[in-house]
Amino acid sequence: MPESEVSLKNPGTPRTSTPAVFPGTAAGEVPVLEPEGGGFTLRWKGRTILSHSSGRPCCGLGRTDFSYRIRHGMYRVRRDRRLSWTWAGAWTSRRLGNGGLEIEFPGLAAFELSVKEGRLRLEPRAVDAAAGRLDLRLSLDPREALYGCGEQFSYLELRGKRLRLQVSEPGVGRGPNYVKLIADLHSGIGGWRDNTYLPMPVFVGSRGLSVLAETDAFAIFDFRRRGEALLSFREIPRAVEIGFSDGLAGAVSDLSGRLGRQPAAPDWCQEGVWLGIQGGREVVESKLEKALRAGARVAAVWCQDWQGIRRTGLGKQLYWNWEWDRDLYPEPEAFTASLRARGVRFLGYVNPMNALDSPQYREGAARGFYVKDREGRPLVVETASFRIAALDLSNPGARLWYKEILRSNLAAGGLDGWMADFGEYLPPEGVLASGEDPRRRHNPYAADWAALVREALVEAGAEGRCVVFHRSGWLGTPRQAQIVWAGDQLVNFMRDHGLPSVLVAGLSAGMSGIGQWHFDVGGFISAAWIRRDRELLARSAEFAAFTPFFRSHEGINPGANVQFDSDPETLSRFSRMTRVYAALAPYHKALAREYRETGLPPIRLPALQYPDSPEARAARDQYLYGRDMMVAPALRRGLRSRRVRLPEDDWIGLWDGAARGGGVFRAPAPFGEPPVWYRRSSPFAGLFETVANAARGTESLRPGRSA
Repeated sequence: MPESEVSLKNPGTPRTSTPAVFPGTAAGEVPVLEPEGGGFTLRWKGRTILSHSSGRPCCGLGRTDFSYRIRHGMYRVRRDRRLSWTWAGAWTSRRLGNGGLEIEFPGLAAFELSVKEGRLRLEPRAVDAAAGRLDLRLSLDPREALYGCGEQFSYLELRGKRLRLQVSEPGVGRGPNYVKLIADLHSGIGGWRDNTYLPMPVFVGSRGLSVLAETDAFAIFDFRRRGEALLSFREIPRAVEIGFSDGLAGAVSDLSGRLGRQPAAPDWCQEGVWLGIQGGREVVESKLEKALRAGARVAAVWCQDWQGIRRTGLGKQLYWNWEWDRDLYPEPEAFTASLRARGVRFLGYVNPMNALDSPQYREGAARGFYVKDREGRPLVVETASFRIAALDLSNPGARLWYKEILRSNLAAGGLDGWMADFGEYLPPEGVLASGEDPRRRHNPYAADWAALVREALVEAGAEGRCVVFHRSGWLGTPRQAQIVWAGDQLVNFMRDHGLPSVLVAGLSAGMSGIGQWHFDVGGFISAAWIRRDRELLARSAEFAAFTPFFRSHEGINPGANVQFDSDPETLSRFSRMTRVYAALAPYHKALAREYRETGLPPIRLPALQYPDSPEARAARDQYLYGRDMMVAPALRRGLRSRRVRLPEDDWIGLWDGAARGGGVFRAPAPFGEPPVWYRRSSPFAGLFETVANAARGTESLRPGRSA
């Protein structure tokens, strides 16, 4: 592109710069490049974006030897070393014919700067076409608290943290801790604290900052140095976008608008629990009737085993052949129609893989629809207990074949929705039909899977009727995935992989543009001494009642875990919380609409609404549910009361109707009545007043009774 007459070539002394002219930018919004010594400072909207000097260059570039392996869905970096590396030094700048600005580091790289839709966009270009790594130092306000990087399970505030961004199974334990150690010694499935199904190269700040990197490859976001974010990419990213908004809420809204917002879920989804049960038609009907007799509000039954089961060393697992098992579920179309006539939907399960002993695998393999090995055969991947092959989503024929399975066997086969599991298993050594490097397609594969599922729903005319929920994702997921769930947790109160990690996941996902989110009530992973007890199930259900969706799970080994109907008291407690959830249906639906309109998630960090409140800024183990409810769930074993921080406002206790202002205090947390308050001025105050009565229903709990 043609340059203007102005060119700055590594000026040796400070001078006043002339701001570049960016079309469509208002006064005060024009980026300003200020030479300083032998370097420069790039400012925009009064904030420093890049600071470059010989002692602290703003970027570096080089060739890299990077590889990783996948084991049980978790990535392990094998090599990550620089083959050649150069930190930026001398620089020039020029104005471009389109009104933008280019900063060039001769012989190394150039950055084209433009302002688009109110965001500053930096587009890097490497001189060396083989360059495979870029490190970029963004300047930050040291006072700014940082959140995001997708759905994180251990880290909410990111300052001081270094996060590896790669779609991955989290592993077991997510240590370092003793559970991770045992899992690694047993089968190599221990995970790390930054392992997550849904990382995203995005973050937001408490002073209005939002950052989005357009990249597909492995990245590391390092926030350990005060006043700086070191973004390290294992490819040259397409762009890094930076926005500044009015506070944290504005940043979240801006980022969500850039990412796209999740499609609406069907209206029935928030009318009651999605009851996780399995075992065949007779078992499902019996358990459903038991729940209804106990006064539970049931919107759906979720039956993973609709397509068959297998017994493994881990417990009861699924067949992975996506059609009805008519021995377990005889006359399935009539069965699901009879459920629907009673106001109960039927949900199933699917993923982008087939087991090697399934009929669908034999068909897909014959047609060349799976990721291949170097010899052109389907690449066999080992899960924790059986062998599978992953669909090649780069193959147009494979996409059409799988969409037809989803349309015919699921959407038109009697199902009202399903869990769309996995998305993490694209192996780096595979061969894709497109010829692309699977190391570059690993992260986008999860979003491609969500896109395929949505295409099938839309083409079947079922998007307004069926619901789909995903666990894995990357950039692109918010536009495609109706609902996200938090994946597989341990059935205990462990901080990094049990019930407490769910709250961190929900809050960080919300800060990253994911608003329609939920988790497995009761958890999933049990092994050896780790088994679900009555207290864990009760506390999990209490938490879920104040989230967008309420779905239970029997767990990987149902016989080892307490279930919703294991004893009368557990059934009563569980049913009570389904009534609480159902009574809040108008509020759930209003929050879903608000998310789609503004990008603000239903599950909110208190500081999102009360940025000036010290109580809100300090609250890390409680959350706002929408604008009007403060929820402080019991997330530790044996807890019967807990510390609560309320920002200054006019609050009403949900269970006792007592008025309270702000402050820090200890609140009772009996079973069935988790600490919850609502704002007196809320337009839903009348609805909230009815919740306690709805909870009592035909059965009541004795407050404080121990599990």
